[in-house]
Amino acid sequence: MNNNRPHKNYIEKRRSVRIRRSKLLHKIQNIEYKIAITTEELEQAFELVTKQYINVGLHENNNELRLTRYHLLPDTKIFIAIKKNNDKTETVVGTITMIVDNSMGLPMDELYREQLNEMRDNGLHLAEVIGLSVEPEQSALHNNITIFLYKICLQYARLTQINDLLCSVTKKHIQFYEDLLLFKPVGDLFPYSYANGQLIQGHRLNICQANREFKEVYSGMEFDADLHRFFFTETQQFNRPKGEGGAMTPEQMRYFIEKRTRLLSSLSCSDKHILRNEFTKKNKKFIY
Repeated sequence: MNNNRPHKNYIEKRRSVRIRRSKLLHKIQNIEYKIAITTEELEQAFELVTKQYINVGLHENNNELRLTRYHLLPDTKIFIAIKKNNDKTETVVGTITMIVDNSMGLPMDELYREQLNEMRDNGLHLAEVIGLSVEPEQSALHNNITIFLYKICLQYARLTQINDLLCSVTKKHIQFYEDLLLFKPVGDLFPYSYANGQLIQGHRLNICQANREFKEVYSGMEFDADLHRFFFTETQQFNRPKGEGGAMTPEQMRYFIEKRTRLLSSLSCSDKHILRNEFTKKNKKFIY
């Protein structure tokens, strides 16, 4: 498939994706979008993903948080939508994780290594987004929260010179990713271990190409939801230091991989070697 060709039939896409800007792009006042930093924020995010993935059959109900070796990498970012409650508490109501390409590779390498290596050989800096989840109680705002989580992902990706965002998509959600967010498939549907054996299809969003295509599809006063302006021009300066939300602290890592999961026992010698090297690059130390 030629992923560089213009997106199909822009006029028909305008007609088929009639969404109200006031509903989709309106920022809810009591929800903040940020990088998870504290142990409580991380734990709420992991618990939300675990609960939602169990509910849809993407994760085995084994009394463990859904946490992978990729979450341990120092460049991995866990973005959250956090609701400010009336009693001054805060609740994570949405989350998505970004894994920056590294010597461990990316989760999608399991199925699409050839395609991803071709992108790497072409000099593209890749990142994969995983673990998108929204609290069921926020179902009326599900697409709203999802869109804002992708906005902060795109904002951070552009800040860090990432060229392509990758994601694995279940069959049910392919239309949303292709028709609304303009992701392109990178291969066929395959059973995927990270999806508990369910069929997924890998997708990519080349950010430079997406800037042009979003403008072609969504710009213009006659279209209710100008996602080009939303994603690419209405981008306030990323309001957190570039390094913030980096590697888990040693205390956080011990808590999550020793007390909340059995991840430590599943790390191979190679995994630990790679993690040590990745931490060393950041002038940090991997504790195992």
